[in-house]
Amino acid sequence: MRSFLSSVGAVAVCLVAGSASANSTGLAGRSGKQSVSCTASGCHGGGASTPTVTLEGPTALSAGQTGNYSLIITGGPGVKAGMNVATGGLDGASLNAGSGSKTVPGGELTHSFPKTFTGDTARFDFSLVAPIVNGTLKVYAAGNSVDGDNKATGDAHANATLDVVITGGADPVDPVKPDEDEGGGCSATAGAPLLGAVLAVLAARRRRAS
Repeated sequence: MRSFLSSVGAVAVCLVAGSASANSTGLAGRSGKQSVSCTASGCHGGGASTPTVTLEGPTALSAGQTGNYSLIITGGPGVKAGMNVATGGLDGASLNAGSGSKTVPGGELTHSFPKTFTGDTARFDFSLVAPIVNGTLKVYAAGNSVDGDNKATGDAHANATLDVVITGGADPVDPVKPDEDEGGGCSATAGAPLLGAVLAVLAARRRRAS
């Protein structure tokens, strides 16, 4: 009996959580960077046409430069929209929230409230401050298109990525491996000729002594 009641309680919690999160003030960790989708995590149950999600903005920035970007959601149920944006590939980038979004722990962006579609499109603007190291920064994004009924079903999402090439900064430094010489001692290559010379001198002395 106890195990049955526990199971019923667990199901009830899942249903309530699913309903609440379908009209929440946003979640992190759903951008696609962590390979967790909005549907698979239970936020939105699917069963609706898939929207198109695109990221617009500069594909190249100088180190430390600020670029303006937009996450655009088109189609799907098309009543309300939500989002999650994150960066990866390089350390030191920062995301700044625009209208309708907020920064959450971990430096990601998510919607602060569901945004109403205008026509068949919803748009979230944000900015990105480039890191000070060279390389390719990847922007990850997820966009939800929901029917606004506060239920997990009848909603859909899609993902997008954008590569941003960073130049004009420092080149990434590879960490020194423990077995690599850091210039403070004799390497095996440099030590071999010296050892050979010492052995030759000792051999010559032995021959003279004999």
